[in-house]
Amino acid sequence: MTTSHGSTFAALVLLGSSSASGCQCADRPVFEQDEGTSSTGLEASASDGVTATGVEASTADAAEEPVDVSRFIGVFHNENGLVPLGEEVDSIGEPTLMNLEIRADGTASMTLETCSQLLGTRQYAWQWEAQPGPWLVFSPGPGEESLRFMAYDDLESLRLTTVDDCDLQFEVDGNFVPYETFRPGRACWVNRCEPKWVVEIDYCEGEDPTPCA
Repeated sequence: MTTSHGSTFAALVLLGSSSASGCQCADRPVFEQDEGTSSTGLEASASDGVTATGVEASTADAAEEPVDVSRFIGVFHNENGLVPLGEEVDSIGEPTLMNLEIRADGTASMTLETCSQLLGTRQYAWQWEAQPGPWLVFSPGPGEESLRFMAYDDLESLRLTTVDDCDLQFEVDGNFVPYETFRPGRACWVNRCEPKWVVEIDYCEGEDPTPCA
């Protein structure tokens, strides 16, 4: 990525601001790797004690518990302080609507929309790998030429972690994006900036708005 961190996140700020509360969590199964398979999906050699990545295996590694990714699996929407969910407010900057879907098969996708319908829907495709923390580490998915997030392409790294009871936040090139918090449930436009200075985003029909306990 050629843009400096300072200018990168200055531009990202235009797409959102500080977090707001309210979400729902659901218990989901623990993601467990197949026996004899590394976290990258590569087979390990039992005969020489070396994984397919060339890293020497140890007794501790073999006994390591699988990473619990249950908090990550599902559909999530972004929230920020400038556009509280379920409230019609005057829009400041360029409000965004993002829906993130993370699947247990190691793939994920996200859509991003702004007030301008002329810009359409920006779509992202990723593959993910679980790491202790817990973290999901993303790489470009099918059809992607580089690692992308929000308004930026050619990222060096993109990770997602848990915050509080059910919030998720992204880390982009080693820097958190604290003003965009992702919470369970799909969100939809209620008022897509019509008139252009008024906006409202809320849960899509059928989504349960019950906050996390």
